[in-house]
Amino acid sequence: APVGVVARRFWAVQRTSGSGYAVRGGSDVGTVAGVATVRRMKAWKPILSPLAFSRLRRASAVRPRGLPDDVDWGQAWGYIYATLVQFGLISCALKALDFVFCRLHWDALAKINLLGLGGAALPGRVKSTTVFLFFLFMAFRSRVFSPLDNSRPTLSSETKEIQERKRPSWCPPPIAFPIIWTTIGILRAASSLIVWNALGGKFLVGPIMIFLGHLCVGDTWNSINNVDKLYGVATLTMVFVVATVCLADYAYFTVSRKAGLVLAPSAVWIVTASFLVFSIWKLNDRPPLYPVKKTSSPP
Repeated sequence: APVGVVARRFWAVQRTSGSGYAVRGGSDVGTVAGVATVRRMKAWKPILSPLAFSRLRRASAVRPRGLPDDVDWGQAWGYIYATLVQFGLISCALKALDFVFCRLHWDALAKINLLGLGGAALPGRVKSTTVFLFFLFMAFRSRVFSPLDNSRPTLSSETKEIQERKRPSWCPPPIAFPIIWTTIGILRAASSLIVWNALGGKFLVGPIMIFLGHLCVGDTWNSINNVDKLYGVATLTMVFVVATVCLADYAYFTVSRKAGLVLAPSAVWIVTASFLVFSIWKLNDRPPLYPVKKTSSPP
């Protein structure tokens, strides 16, 4: 908008007894913001007194709200570093698997005839089973690579949580969670095996790395929610859990439509779980969305 329009809308200019003009800010002074607005107001500088122009510029500047003073940045960065360390260790493990798998003599298994199982198909079956078991292990125990305590809740702890914290009426019963996660883990392993086969039997490839990165984010989230009990932080970081699982599903889908469909229930469940986490946060006094510094109590 032209400078005159902006000025007439938000400012009243009064003639004073001295030289120049004095400026009185309107009630919407904070809304006249942005560098572009300040630059346009420079056109008025010749007709304003230095004091008036200084007031106008300060009132029009964007003043971002500061972050809270009680943010525990050490703990926040600790979660980030732990996730990166876990991802790095998993990457090294995948590199080692690529190195070892191509040097194993899988064809030697074709000479074995055990209970009628053997022949040319046996090496491929053993290899695929081994890869499936590896991804199944990662789906349930990827936290062994994490420096954090990523313990999952047990059935008894879930029951206790329900008694201590309010939950929405549509929350599944505690017995449902182990069943859901077991199914999700099997589907994750199956979809990863499909991608592994489609990409020439390689572990250290983009789609698999994205999926395992999602597991790292999920492990850190478990540490925040189930171990440290920072429910507000867990609510906020669910954004990253949802984003990474959707990205992993998309990456799998680009490699194999079948793999993307097999992994899709994992994405659907985590999106549903994010709404559950948010609902629980709202029902329980909305704790801070950031880690708060622990204040030492006086002796």
